[in-house]
Amino acid sequence: MRMFKDTSSWARCAGVCVWYRASPPVLVCSVCLSRGRAWSHTGVRGEEVSLIFDRSKIIVNPGDQLDLDCGVRGDKRYCIWENESGHIYQVEDVYVNVYDGMRKPANTEGNECGIVINSADIEHHGLWTCKVFVVGDSLVGSKNVIVTIKPTSPILELDDGQGSFLVTSEDETPIKCSVAAARPAVGIRWYLGETDITASAEKEETPTDKGGIYKSVSTLRRRFQPKENGQLLMCSISHKTLLVPENTSIPLNVVFKPVEKPVSSFYQISSGSDYEVKLNFSANPAPIRREWRYGDSFENTEASIPIPGADGRYTADFEDLGSGKYTAKLLIAGFTESDANKRYLLVIENEYGETQYKVMLSMHDAPQDGVSETSNHDKIPPTELSVSEGIVFDDETESNTLSGGAVAGIIIVLLIVVAAVGAAGYARYRQMFCFAPVPSPDPEEGKDTKEEHSDTESARGTNTNHASNLKNRIGQLTQVFKKPKKDQDTKLDEHEKKSLTKEEPDKESPYKEQNPDDKEVVYAELDLGKGEPEKKTEVKTEDKTEYAQIVGTLTDNREDEKKE
Repeated sequence: MRMFKDTSSWARCAGVCVWYRASPPVLVCSVCLSRGRAWSHTGVRGEEVSLIFDRSKIIVNPGDQLDLDCGVRGDKRYCIWENESGHIYQVEDVYVNVYDGMRKPANTEGNECGIVINSADIEHHGLWTCKVFVVGDSLVGSKNVIVTIKPTSPILELDDGQGSFLVTSEDETPIKCSVAAARPAVGIRWYLGETDITASAEKEETPTDKGGIYKSVSTLRRRFQPKENGQLLMCSISHKTLLVPENTSIPLNVVFKPVEKPVSSFYQISSGSDYEVKLNFSANPAPIRREWRYGDSFENTEASIPIPGADGRYTADFEDLGSGKYTAKLLIAGFTESDANKRYLLVIENEYGETQYKVMLSMHDAPQDGVSETSNHDKIPPTELSVSEGIVFDDETESNTLSGGAVAGIIIVLLIVVAAVGAAGYARYRQMFCFAPVPSPDPEEGKDTKEEHSDTESARGTNTNHASNLKNRIGQLTQVFKKPKKDQDTKLDEHEKKSLTKEEPDKESPYKEQNPDDKEVVYAELDLGKGEPEKKTEVKTEDKTEYAQIVGTLTDNREDEKKE
C-alpha cells in the first residue's frame, strides 16, 4: 500500500479515499477529498493543472511501434494507462521496465505520462485511456488505437460469371467490387482505362464484428458508350497495410447496333480511274448482314452487292479491324460520270439493329463548307485511300474544314482591314485630319520694327493686328480640311509693281526692302472714301475700310521715287 509521507495529512483528509486495483495487484489511493477541497500533504490547496492529450485515433500495423502520448501542465502525483479490456499500466512501473514490451519515451517534455509499446499486437487494438492524478482531482483522456488487419483480395461480382463484363450501350448496368474483411475499412476506386470513374460509384461499409473489422462493397452504375468497348474496367483498393494499391480488372464488352454516321462524301475522283471507297464503322457483335446498294437516289436503289461479292465493274470487300471496328470497301473499275451521279448505301445489320450509311461520289473539288472524308485524291493512289485516317469511331464524324459562315466572316474582316488601310492612305495623300501640316510661327513676327511707317499703316494700328491674327487662326483651321494650295507666284507684272512704288512719291515709303527670295505678307489699309489722303482718320466700325493682302517683291528704287 502506498502511504503519504506526512501522516499529518490524514488528519486533514476527513473524506473518503478512492482506491484502484493495479497490476500487479496492489491497492493505490488516488485521491483524498475533504469537504470538496483538494489538499496537499502540507494542507495547502494545489495549483490548477491541465492535460496535454491528442484524442485523434491511431492506426498502426501489427509489429509497428505504438506511441501513447499523454502530458500534464502543473504538478501531478502519478498517472496510469488503461486499455479497453481493463488492464491498467502504471507509468512509474513502465519507466522502470516492470512491463515487458513497454518503455519510457525518449522525450517526456509535455509527455510526462506517455508510454511506448515496442511492437503493436492485435491485443492492443481498442480504446486506451490516460489518467493523471493531481491533488484533489484526476484528468482523463482517451483515444482509439486501431491495429490493422490486412484486407482480403477485391472481387468483382458479375451476374453472368463470364470472363468479360457484358453491358448494353443503351442500359445502365451495375457492377460490384467487394472486400470481405479489413481493419480499418479499405478505400475503393474505379478506373476505365486511364480514366477515374469513381464518381459514378457508391460505397457501403458493414462491420463484421465488434473488433472493428469491416466488409466494404462499392457499386458502379454507369451507361457505357460504344467507343469504350474493349477497354479495361478496374477496381483498385488502398489500405494502411498495402504499400501499393491492390487491383482487379475485367475487359468491358459493350454491345450495340452499328453506329450511325452522317453522309460520307468523296471528291476529286479522276475519270477513268479505278476508285476504291473505304468506309469505317463500328458494331458489336459482328454484323450478320453486309451489302452495298446503289441507284439514282438513296430511297430507290437498283442493285445490291453482298459483301464480299461482285457485280460487273463493282467489287465489294470487308475487313475486320478488331474491337468492334470494321472497314467496308467498294472498288469501281473505270470510274465514269454516271458513277458520280449515283447514290450508294452500305447496309450493316447485327443482333441489336440495322444501320444504313449513305455515300456520295464526285469528280469535283470539295466545297469549302462540305464534309469530305478524303480531300486529296490526286496525291494518294485510289487503292491506298482509307477513310479511317482521321475518323473517330463514335456517333459523330469530325471535319477539319471550315464552315461557310466562318469563311464569310474571315472575308468580311479582311475587307474591313483593307478599307481602313485605304482610307488612311487617302487621308495621308490629301493631307487631311492628323496628316495635315501644322503651320509653324513666323520667327519675324513679334519683332518691333524700327522704321517709320506711313500714315496708312499707322492708322491700321491694333485693329489691323487683330484682323491678321484672326485670319491666321481661321487659315490654320481650314488647312485641316483642304489640301494646301501651291505657292503663289511671287512675280507680279510691271503695272502692279509700279502701282505699289509710285503711289505718294513725296512721302517716305512705308515698305522695307526685302530680298526677292524672301516672301512676306504686307497689309495695306485702303480708304476708298473721297477725302484728303494726307489726313489721319480714326478707323471706326461704320467706316468702309477694306484690307487687301499684297504679296510681291518690292523694288529698291522707292527712295528715288519720293523726290519726283
